[in-house]
Amino acid sequence: MNNLTINIHFFRNSQNGYIPFEELKKFFLGHPNFEIEYDDKELNIIYSDHEFGFKYMYQLSKISKVKGVYKLDAAYLNVNFMLCLPLLIPSFAVKEILGFALKLSKAFDLKVYHESFNNVKQFNIADIYSLFSVEQRKYLETNAPVGKVFYEADRLNTICKYQRNLENISANYRYEVSVNPCKPILDRANNEFGISTIWNAGVPTLFAPYFDYVDVKDENGESFLVRRTDFVRTMDKYLNRVEDSFPDMYLIKAKAAKQSRGMASRLRRYAIVDQTFEEIPICDLLDKY
Repeated sequence: MNNLTINIHFFRNSQNGYIPFEELKKFFLGHPNFEIEYDDKELNIIYSDHEFGFKYMYQLSKISKVKGVYKLDAAYLNVNFMLCLPLLIPSFAVKEILGFALKLSKAFDLKVYHESFNNVKQFNIADIYSLFSVEQRKYLETNAPVGKVFYEADRLNTICKYQRNLENISANYRYEVSVNPCKPILDRANNEFGISTIWNAGVPTLFAPYFDYVDVKDENGESFLVRRTDFVRTMDKYLNRVEDSFPDMYLIKAKAAKQSRGMASRLRRYAIVDQTFEEIPICDLLDKY
């Protein structure tokens, strides 16, 4: 797990005492994708984001990890519990993490502290997100993170939102249309990056917003990659622009899908054969402002 984190420490009103361990454990295990690991020094509650490809954790330790804890308001008890907020992930994911942390804070009446604060304070998403933005910017001013790609912030937010809503979008189309995920791909040799989506020839399909490439799968199951400009130009009469909750959306309806079945062979002439792309996780994209 990446150790570049912003550690947000939790405190409670001294009269409430420490967090009841069994209640805390029950709270986390009642939500998907959390698992608990522990040794004789600390307990790590780890969240695995399989969709975006990263992990983060909460940590409960036996000893305090707050510097200068005795200078803080004695009305609040340091419960040796903290959120290790990843520094190098998309801002969309950070806001999701903080949304969950707010629920946690309300459930156990927790306050928060970071070394940049003057004192313990009420949990406020805007405050913590502002801290994240400052710390990430500060880090990036002097470091070039390996394996990360900077991507226009508004587009990245749209792609993340789309990815999180695949099931709802499919339901809106009554599961009659293939709603395929966004796949960030990178050719490291040429430093060429973009968003790829899938088209199975003959299948009604909703294309991911801001796609740059299409992974075309013909009726024999063979696949090849083409650039957006070649795909849209070749498939223009079969594509419909969708005025939906997401920008830059294209749809091939059922009738058009049948009619366009043979277009895969025509698209093959535009197949990218001289480059090698690999899929990278969404967490490797950072907001470019």
